[in-house]
Formats: sequence, structure tokens, C-alpha cells
Amino acid sequence: MPEDTLVTAAEIARLANVGRAAVGNWRKRYSDFPEPVTGPGSSPAFRLVEVERWLRRQRKLSDSEPADALWLALNAGRHDTDALELVADVATHLRNPLAAELPNEIRHLLDDLTELPLDDLVESLTGRVLDRQQRQHLVTPTDLARLMVELTAPVIGTVFDPACGAGNILRAAGLSGADRLVGQEIHSTLARLARARLAEPVPADIATGDALRADAFTDLQADAVVCDPPFGYRDWGHDELGMDPRWEYGYPLKGEPELAWVQHCLAHVKPGGSVVLALPAGVAFRRSGRVIRQALLRRGVVRAVIALPAGVLMSTGIPIHLWVLRKPDSGGVGPVLLMDMSHHQPSRRGQVDWPALRDEVVDAWREFGNTGTVKEVSGTQQVFEPIHLLDQDVDLTPARHLPQPQSTLDPRTLERTRQDLARLLEELGGLLPEFSGSRRGPQATTTINDLARAGALVVRQHVGPLPVDEAGSGPPVLTGRDVVIGSEPEGRFGGTDEHDPIHLIPGDLVVPLVVVEQQHPNRVIDTDGLVLGPGLTLIRVDPKQLDVHFLAAQIRVNSDARSSSTTSSGSRRIDLRRIEVPVLDLDRQRQLGAAFQRLDAFQSKLRVAASLGADLAHQLTEGLARGAVEPPE
Repeated sequence: MPEDTLVTAAEIARLANVGRAAVGNWRKRYSDFPEPVTGPGSSPAFRLVEVERWLRRQRKLSDSEPADALWLALNAGRHDTDALELVADVATHLRNPLAAELPNEIRHLLDDLTELPLDDLVESLTGRVLDRQQRQHLVTPTDLARLMVELTAPVIGTVFDPACGAGNILRAAGLSGADRLVGQEIHSTLARLARARLAEPVPADIATGDALRADAFTDLQADAVVCDPPFGYRDWGHDELGMDPRWEYGYPLKGEPELAWVQHCLAHVKPGGSVVLALPAGVAFRRSGRVIRQALLRRGVVRAVIALPAGVLMSTGIPIHLWVLRKPDSGGVGPVLLMDMSHHQPSRRGQVDWPALRDEVVDAWREFGNTGTVKEVSGTQQVFEPIHLLDQDVDLTPARHLPQPQSTLDPRTLERTRQDLARLLEELGGLLPEFSGSRRGPQATTTINDLARAGALVVRQHVGPLPVDEAGSGPPVLTGRDVVIGSEPEGRFGGTDEHDPIHLIPGDLVVPLVVVEQQHPNRVIDTDGLVLGPGLTLIRVDPKQLDVHFLAAQIRVNSDARSSSTTSSGSRRIDLRRIEVPVLDLDRQRQLGAAFQRLDAFQSKLRVAASLGADLAHQLTEGLARGAVEPPE
């Protein structure tokens, strides 16, 4: 490895098998952590040899994969596009050593990896570099590619992808039994990478170029076409392709490039062959595409429209539909399956439960293929005759046509809820403390920092990474987010005492480091068994000198005056130690603290009553509208 190879914080985290935040904590906590040599403060780069030396001393270096050193050398100091170019070169070289020139240091590293299976090495590098491109729609997620290919089953003969990118769909087709793979890609680097990835076991014919403007396979009639075409652009060749014979179902308007891709794919499949496309949800309902959708329905082309949950792609939050089409033959016009999979919501963008989603979609599709119908599930799936979809808008959005589940309202449950709400409203009056005007003049104040120096309280934060495991058996970890939104901890401590966890005890006060403007929640701990998590500061008071509820209220009220910064989202970082607190004797603090506690209880029950009341009003409104309940005579 060259002495000047650089790595980012994210790559250091990968070497140590930790989260990226841990690297930032190490930089603050350890004075001997290597200094960055280049890059802005938020994106520093470090010398790899120094980082590895430090990780070994700290016993934090994880067992790396054989391709790690090669990837670091390929990625060192390069922009995403340059790294993609070099990975394409390496993949091409591995398939044909005479086809691509490589830097000497890369060649030397490849010599050390001769025992690693060629396909494994190519896929390892491809996966890493494509992870860097996730914010661009350059690659179809592997799981989405597999699902799309499975909707063409049985996979036989020739499979074509006219916008193949790095080849994920074609690779899935090859692994599923296709005899021949054909693709076209406008991005030359991605096309080269696809050729290298698809050299085995089914060689692929990959052309470079714009498939709509310069179709490289004009005579191709594939057994199936599977495509995730680009979307959200207008320069697709509308003006120069007006007389193109591919527009069998209508000339797409300039703002409907996706319907141009639909017809391009249909032009390249055999009669009776399948076409599966991933398209933005707008293609199903935009008025500008109504005429073409109508023609597709009337000719029996549309077999299914499947709405995927919003957020299945890392590159965009735009909802995606899978369109399953069939090129007309002598089979006539059949029914259409509509499915809405929006209940499979991703935990984060791009992180959907693919196995569960795939099982539900494929099971319904197989049932539909075998019987021409499916078991109807309200709000999820149903089969329609095309005539029922040919209204004025020809809107193929599944949610528009699928009947929503009827809510089951139990009048006895609603009555119990109404009584609970009435009792809660009565309790609120007793919780609101009485008060009178005050003529109290200016008071002496001190600060949290001075109180800490005087020994009246201790201020602590957890330093360094804290292992948190949602499925672990350790004590719950309370975070700043939990306190801000008023929720209970979700994660559990997953480490050992070596991580120096801070165990909370009743009477501790925890304050978020960052709060939303005009909202400054904190929490007085009233139970054992919690661990202080990230985003929180712990204040542990001496009860002989301070009342914790009095202090909590003062921090809430005075936080705005001691905010060190405000972000673009309106949140504030609190400079806790500078917050001023009135100097009062302990009895007066306790008197005020008790009043603050009653106000806290009042606010808490008020929130419960508001939520309960809103839910009850919604259910009663729905019940009255649907005839499930009746008002008294």
C-alpha cells in the first residue's frame, strides 16, 4: 500500500467495524489519533498507514476483507465519478488483462488477490462503488432487480434491458435462468462495468448509447424486457422522434419520457412476451399520458400495476410503481391486477423489508397468473376488468381503485373512551395550581457552572461510542431524541463496563443538547435501570442544596437566552453551563418545585386528553358517516 494513501472517516469506521460517529469521538477523546492531512473540517482525510497503526495499538482494527486494501487504493482521494471509472477499469482488466491499463500500485494489489474468486472480487468492488452513487439514480437496487425479474417468470430465452446501468437487472436475469442477456446504457463507464460483471456465466451483449435516440438493437425481439429507465427529464428526443414507428400506442408528449420508454420496451419483446418497468407514480395518473394509457388498456397490454412503498430508492423519495405489461398476441384482453404495497414502509429511505414485500407481491402475481384472479384484500389487492379503469382520467393508481378497509367501531369501546376523557378533564381542574400576583423584585442569580464549582451539582456527558442494540438484553439507553419527543427508550446497552456507561438514578435531571425552538423539554428521572445515551447532559444535584424540579423549570425557561447556535432547521444547541438560576433558600426552591411538578402533571394529562379527544372525535365522525353509531334521539 502506498505511503500516501488517504482514507475518510467513513472508511476508518469500516476498518474498525464501527459507526462513523465513533471515529469523531475518537478524534476528540484520544490526543494521539492521527491528524488529518487534507479536506475540510467536516470531510477530513487521513493517512491510511497512520490510521492502521493507531487502530492496532488500540486493538480496534477488525478483520478486513481481502478486497479492503484494493478498495482503499482505488478510492483514495478520488471523487465518486473517478472511483467509478477506476473500478470499471479494474473489472474490465480482471476479465481481459489487455483491455484496460491500470496504475502500478493497483496491479501489485491485484497480484495479492489471485486466490479470491474473480466474480466475488468484481462484485465486492462494484457493490462498494455503487454504494457511493446511491444519491443518484444510476443503479437499480439488487432486491428490486430480483423482484422485477421474478415477475417475468419463467425466465427463459433472451432478456433485454435498454437502460441497464451497471447491470443489476440483467445479472438477476442471468442468475434466474436467462439464456441470453442484452442491454444498452448511455453512461459509457456503467456500460463497461456491466460488460465486465456479466461476462460469466451468461455473456451479455451491452451497447453504449442513448436507447431512444440511437437504438442499438432495432431488430431485437426478446422473450422479456425488464427496465428501470431514467425519469424526471425532458430532453429524451421528443422533437426528432415524431415519426418513430415505436409509438404504436400514441406519440408521447415532451413531459412523458417514461411512456416513450414503455413503448420502446414493447417494441423489443415478442408477441405474448412480458415487459416489467419501474416507473414514477405520476405515470399512472398524469393527464398528459391519458391517451396512451387508454390505448394500452384497450389493447390488453396492462397486466398489473403494483405501487411500491415510498422510499424504496435511496436516490429519491418519489413513489415507484411496477408496471407488468404483455405484448398483444391472439390471447385477447384480460383482467388487470392492482396492488398497493404502501404498508411495507421503509425504516429509512432505501431500507425496505424486501423479503416480506417480495413474498406478498410474487404470491399474488402467481395466483393471478394461474387463475386470472386473486383473493381480494381491502386496500391491498384486487383484480379489475379494463372497462372499469377506462374512465375520463384513465388513472391506474392502485390506491384510487382499491376499496379501503372498513373500520370496525365498537360502540361500547367508544363509550368507555368517552367516559375516560370526561374523567380526565375533571382531573385537569384539580391539577392546575392556584397562584397570585407577586411583587418580588430583582433576584441574585448564579449559573449552572458556578453551582457545579460549588459542589451543588455534577454535570456529565457520555464520551465515546456507546454500543446500542435494539434487540439486546442490556438496560435501556435514554437518548436526547427520547426526551425531546417524550418517548420511552427503544435501544438497549449492548456493551460492557469497558465502555464506561453512566447509569441514571431517580432524581437525576437529563437535558437534551439540542432542542427545537420554543420547546425546551428535560426530564427528571423517576426510575432505576436507565443508561445515559447520546444527545443528553446529566445533571445530578445535591438534594441538600438544590431542588431538582426547581432547577429543571429554570433551565426550560432560560434556555433561549443561552443558546450557542441556531441551525437552519430552527433547532438550538444549548450552552447549559451559562444558564442563570435564581439564588433561593432550599425551602423556597422546594415550594416552587412542587408547583412546577403540578404544572408538569397538568401539561402531561392535557396532552393525553388532547390526543384522546382528537381520536375519539375522528372515530365518532367516521362512525356516524358509515352508520356504525347513531346519535341519541
